[in-house]
Amino acid sequence: MSWDRPGPPRAGRALLLRREVVRSFYRQPIAWFALVVSSAFLIYGGGAVMFWLHAIVRGEKGPAISNVHHWLLDSTLGFVALTPLLAIIVPLAAWRASSDGRTLESGYILAAATVFAVFTGPGPLLHNMVAGAGTPLANLATRWFGEDPAAVHAMHAPTRSPLLEGVLQVCVGLPVYLLCTWLALWFIRLCVRASRHRWTAVEGAADDGVASLAGPV
Repeated sequence: MSWDRPGPPRAGRALLLRREVVRSFYRQPIAWFALVVSSAFLIYGGGAVMFWLHAIVRGEKGPAISNVHHWLLDSTLGFVALTPLLAIIVPLAAWRASSDGRTLESGYILAAATVFAVFTGPGPLLHNMVAGAGTPLANLATRWFGEDPAAVHAMHAPTRSPLLEGVLQVCVGLPVYLLCTWLALWFIRLCVRASRHRWTAVEGAADDGVASLAGPV
């Protein structure tokens, strides 16, 4: 008697499908450009607003350096840490939204920005652990950029609740990231049109997602 080997469970099949979606997405060279643009807009652009909230309004205890240098340091750390996450979010959001062409743009923006905002919730806590006042990285940044007297006073601000800062990060970040995702998508399409380069959609949902990001050109 022969026994049929059972197929992978539903969760396993879903994981394999999503892995193939991501792999297929990055077979298109333009997809890497879309990733870099999305990451820059969300992390450096959106990061400027979140820096204003946490460092200037809330007075986080960061390195004693100028606001510009502090934002640049925080955003660069975020770019390194969060770009791999966006490398998964972008293709999956495009693939999911491409199931209904009528709502592609809004669906992609909502999915990508929402997931990204949720994952940045622990950001303030991680910032204090990695680059907060007194950490080796904060001391190195102070020696590199030079101490800013105005920032020294901020180092003595009261300690904030990590949970409250995380909730603020998500609540304020969501509309900010929605706007940044829309701007990134607009910029990607603008560059595609300017270069006269048309993405060719091939058979398969993942590649449909790549082509759809470019929009009509």
